[in-house]
Amino acid sequence: MRLKIAIGAAMLATLAACTGTNGATGGDSGKLSVIVAEPVSGATVSIPFTVKVDSSVPLGSSESGQHHVHIWFDDNETDYLIVESNTTQITDAPSGQHTMHVSLRNANHSPAGAEATTPITIGSGGVHVPSPSAAGEGTSPTTSDPYTY
Repeated sequence: MRLKIAIGAAMLATLAACTGTNGATGGDSGKLSVIVAEPVSGATVSIPFTVKVDSSVPLGSSESGQHHVHIWFDDNETDYLIVESNTTQITDAPSGQHTMHVSLRNANHSPAGAEATTPITIGSGGVHVPSPSAAGEGTSPTTSDPYTY
């Protein structure tokens, strides 16, 4: 009975360590992690704004073989910003409520197994993205890609 309680407690502690709003630990490695230090969860920011991350491994250029992070908003995983340090400036992003994703990556851009998400609101200075209905049914918005970092 004590063994079952100990196993249950260990599983609960592991689960608690792997959850959180601004950070996550690595998948299979268990040692890699990335945390969004700034902006904090739920923050309202204006363009430009600073993103600061804390990583369990040094960040650097892909050419050097070091890890880096990809940052993207909402479901736009293919439209990301490559960040090779702990701090970067976001200079262009759509206004409104978004989920910012920060994913720790290997030098070859494959996922390293650690990702953090942070809900933020981008206020003044953000690019207005019209809804499809505002652009007219069946037509594309006339604005350029709002995710051009």
